[in-house]
Amino acid sequence: MNTDNDVLDRNADRIVKEIGIPPCPAILTKLLRETRADEPDFRRVGRLVGGDVALASAVLKVTNSSFYGLRTKAASVQQALTLLGLNTATQLVTGLLLRQAFSGAAAPGMERYWKTSMATSLISALLCGETARGDGGVACTYGLFRDCGMPVMLQKFPIYADIFDGSALTPGEPVLEIENERYMINHARVGAQLARSWHLPESLCFAILHHHDVLYSDEVLAHAEAGAVALIAIGLAAEQLYCSAIGAAHHEWALAGEWALFELGLTQERFAGISRRVNASINHL
Repeated sequence: MNTDNDVLDRNADRIVKEIGIPPCPAILTKLLRETRADEPDFRRVGRLVGGDVALASAVLKVTNSSFYGLRTKAASVQQALTLLGLNTATQLVTGLLLRQAFSGAAAPGMERYWKTSMATSLISALLCGETARGDGGVACTYGLFRDCGMPVMLQKFPIYADIFDGSALTPGEPVLEIENERYMINHARVGAQLARSWHLPESLCFAILHHHDVLYSDEVLAHAEAGAVALIAIGLAAEQLYCSAIGAAHHEWALAGEWALFELGLTQERFAGISRRVNASINHL
């Protein structure tokens, strides 16, 4: 492995540990243990999630959102588990627990960050259904964790605020290069370290680590697992759909949009149709 990468990996591990984020919340540890059993107990899983009022309400809100398109609305966590399926529900809970881990962070822009992350995660799940690429639950979790290194960096380095809010960036300027020059670490590596400490699938961790690589060089992705590459493409497309819905610019789309659509097997016309659906649903988040 490249020595520079070794240094960056060590810095990422140190930063995550120094900030003191729990490697994995206790409720998630119990949930993963139950879901990986030979015969998972849906009632026990329901009690675990339902025991946290904030988490339970968030699960219901997301389950009943228009992005899942369920004909039946869930009135309880147990119903949500049944409607979504255990795997999708577990991925959803994992992402929601990430937000809880940063609940004490009151930095400017955090609310906008979480709104964007939640929206892109749900759009990612929608894209999975539209393209039959990957698991919607995993894509939803990836949408929430993709840039999770950013709030971690913000807690560690207060002057990171200008990168966090985008004011230090110009279109086409590699954000990872700016971060590496300033801090000898970047949000992609920190995010991947955090995801691994939460026992997320390796393909998801890989996608977090390399989600900017396709913008400047796709050499790493050429040898990557297909599922990880699909996640990166879905994340790019989901962010473009969200930015389009709110009238914001997504500067990375000009660099990698054609690649993302090709990976997902989407034509411009079909993507435009999905965009119209997202535009009609975005206000219901």
